[in-house]
Amino acid sequence: MTLIGLIFIVFYFIVFTYTINKISRGKIEYLIIFICTCLPIYITLQAQAFKIFNTEIIVTIIKLSKDLIFIYAFIIFLFGKNINLYERKFKFSLVDKLILIFTIIVTVYALIPMGEADIFSKLIYAKNLYIISITYLIGRNIKIDEVFLNTIKKTLKYLILLLTFFLCFEFISSTHFHSIIDFSNYNSLVNEIDPQGNYGLSWSFESQGSSPRYAAFFADPLELSASLLLFTSLLIFNFWNNKRNINYFLLFMVAAAFLFSFSRGAIVACIGIFLFGLLLNKKYKFLLLIFGLFVLSTLSLIYFGSEEIRYLIIDTLKFENTSSLGHLVEWIEGILSIFENPLGIGLAMSGNASGVDQAIKVGGENQFLIFGVQMGVLSLIIYILILFYIIRRSCKVYYMSSNGDKHISFIVACTKFGLLLPLLTANAELYLFVSLATWFFAGYIESRYTQLKFEKSKSLY
Repeated sequence: MTLIGLIFIVFYFIVFTYTINKISRGKIEYLIIFICTCLPIYITLQAQAFKIFNTEIIVTIIKLSKDLIFIYAFIIFLFGKNINLYERKFKFSLVDKLILIFTIIVTVYALIPMGEADIFSKLIYAKNLYIISITYLIGRNIKIDEVFLNTIKKTLKYLILLLTFFLCFEFISSTHFHSIIDFSNYNSLVNEIDPQGNYGLSWSFESQGSSPRYAAFFADPLELSASLLLFTSLLIFNFWNNKRNINYFLLFMVAAAFLFSFSRGAIVACIGIFLFGLLLNKKYKFLLLIFGLFVLSTLSLIYFGSEEIRYLIIDTLKFENTSSLGHLVEWIEGILSIFENPLGIGLAMSGNASGVDQAIKVGGENQFLIFGVQMGVLSLIIYILILFYIIRRSCKVYYMSSNGDKHISFIVACTKFGLLLPLLTANAELYLFVSLATWFFAGYIESRYTQLKFEKSKSLY
């Protein structure tokens, strides 16, 4: 395992150096390569580094390197062109303005003396949200040609194969990869998070009945499950646009990964993505047929399935199992806080992101409510509007474009739609890979939308 850990560390810093080199040459679009290759292993890499070197120095270097590459890409974007910053012309779209307003709100709440969190915790939390804005901005100002898009798709496909290999190893050996790398020890000593559950990791590593759930090299099974939604969107595109290129083997790998990680929310979201794809491609009859079959199969499982399956479905719908009940309690706590404090209670006061003190936090099982609790109703509304317009405009670009842009817009529309359910049940913007990858592509699609809209209006005259 020491050898595997060293391979991971060397790989991370090779990709980091390669990306920094590309960005230095003005190719800021290569940030997506770092996102797709390094962020899936980002958390477990820290645990492996801590296990090998038994010091927090390497862990701190890894954390700083991740922040550095986004800040560096932002600086190159601002000052790395021949045209001076003040001479450039910026045309802000509606989504641009909404994200800018959201970023300003984050800045204000990071600086004002509100809440029990200290200024250092607020700045750490704000930094994580700034990275989302930076990633969107980078995507908004780059071009993705067919060659580079194929590179991205190959990278994602190799990632699917690698994570499936890890999952198979975990399943066959009945051992969590996180247990082998002493993830709980890393969490206890570095993050001050005590191990929980029957496997000495956290409750997310087991399902109802204590059956194990695996995460490969991702932070936990929930992050892996959310990431699988992006892979699903990537692969099912060909069902409606290029049936000759359907990769059934990779689809089987993703389906197996869903079972190994077993997140009910992500599985339902995956079904939602497929149905959304049918709706996007106007397959209404097939959509109704599937909906009817889904209702019949659900009723059949409830009335004729095994007791374990029946109780799983019923308890989930009635919020009576431990996981669902935990979500419900957190939601109620967050909603009550928003009603009592419509302007928020301060940054770093909700959720489980870095910088949030779990002793003082309020709510945390819903990304929408987390923002509402901290920064008030306005931030909640703006965040919802951002997601709404990103999905809507991605759908429009899907209809208006072809080739690579059509594929990217499909990925953004379906993944952001599928992520709505994980956002309702978790602090899902913490899932760095799927979160930042979709924000990057969302920025690119927004630029294509404004360009296509301009070309359409120009053709009318």
